[in-house]
Amino acid sequence: MGDGQRKITDGPPADPDTTYRYVDMVEIAGWFGITHRAVANWRSRYADTHPFPEPDVIVGRTPGWSQERKSEIETWAAGRPGPGAGGGRPRKL
Repeated sequence: MGDGQRKITDGPPADPDTTYRYVDMVEIAGWFGITHRAVANWRSRYADTHPFPEPDVIVGRTPGWSQERKSEIETWAAGRPGPGAGGGRPRKL
């Protein structure tokens, strides 16, 4: 998929004695002391210039990431553009 889009396909069932656990935007928000809405904004706001790591799973419409990717997500957050990046409204004088 050379256009930057990930292939999304139905996942296989878990083994009978296994339940897979993923973290959602609420839990990721807790890592940073922000709201889950802020994480959702990160995913959309920086999609073109600094895309948020793609989820490992989607349940219904809810994305989920493996707990093992916490450091990857923290690295992404540390590298995101700071306040005022991209312009915005000029300061009042």
